[in-house]
Amino acid sequence: MEKIKMAFIGVGDMGSHHCIGFDLLEDSEVRYICDMNEANVARTLAELKNSNPTIVSDYRELLAKEDLDAVVISVPNYLHREVAVAFLEAGKHVFLEKPVAHTIEDCDAIIEAAEASGRVLQIGLVYRYSNLYRRMEKELENGRLGDVKLMWCKEFRDPFPPADWFYDKSKSGGAIVEKDCHHFDIFNWMIQAKPVRVFASGGQHVMKQGEPNRIQNSYSHYPTKEISDTSIVDHAFITIDYDNGSKANLGLCMYLKPRNLMGEGLEIGLIGENGGQMVARNDKTIDIVGGQDWTKDHLDIDVSSDSIMGGHTGGQTQRIDFLKCVQEGRQPFASAQVGRNALLIALAAEKSILEERYVYLEEISG
Repeated sequence: MEKIKMAFIGVGDMGSHHCIGFDLLEDSEVRYICDMNEANVARTLAELKNSNPTIVSDYRELLAKEDLDAVVISVPNYLHREVAVAFLEAGKHVFLEKPVAHTIEDCDAIIEAAEASGRVLQIGLVYRYSNLYRRMEKELENGRLGDVKLMWCKEFRDPFPPADWFYDKSKSGGAIVEKDCHHFDIFNWMIQAKPVRVFASGGQHVMKQGEPNRIQNSYSHYPTKEISDTSIVDHAFITIDYDNGSKANLGLCMYLKPRNLMGEGLEIGLIGENGGQMVARNDKTIDIVGGQDWTKDHLDIDVSSDSIMGGHTGGQTQRIDFLKCVQEGRQPFASAQVGRNALLIALAAEKSILEERYVYLEEISG
């Protein structure tokens, strides 16, 4: 089978991982890299084993290329619409990093372009491809806990990388849009119901607007930077009501120093109608306790076969699935509509914090 010829628009932290991951797959070839940051390009090229891509600085140079089948777009959120729509209209398949966009208007414009083009549009909601969260869904499918009635997520972590756009709500959509669309998608996936309304409380505890904030991040390659113009929240508690009566809650903290000192990391849990609990920790383990038979299981999940270089669990699996979707002409598991559903919750939470009230998703979705 002929290799799928690919371009990578943006090779920062996420884009570089995607480029390296696709380079390892037999069905794809890294044909082009587009990034104005020479250091990002050099860092990525040093890791490629099978491809010798052409480097460009403007994505528009690639729109008319006939030796290009698909693009991976990892640019700041406010550029998603411009870049994704351009490539979809040019007839290219698109893998677009999450969130779909920073506004519902941009999101819907991207979806409309994908539908008009008939091309594959996959969103980088990586947990949909994770061995761990797929195992969680499998346990629910097998009836282990019955219907999910309560879910929670504890996302207590260090700040975003010190790049200005993360901290500008008009460009990122806000901390909740940028970070927690992942987790809202897991809620939707496991609860299997329609989210109706959101109430959120949040603000700025440590990283404050107009003050010199020395931003240091533990997992990116960006050096420490002082950012004083920060319009995003650095903490929040968010509650979501579903149309079947189920509820979910997410706690967010973005100012831990150092990151994950207590070794707890991300925690996502749920309680089923039979009283059993299932908790995923650190993207590595699942504990299931209680329920009708009062059992207790601890599962250590293989989270290396579905990823590369210590990246997100599910990272490589999502890339493999994208190539298969292109080859088979089918829609991906992390579809644009799935991404839109998660984005709606995030946008409602941001709006709820500003307006100090319940926000109904129908207000935003139109």
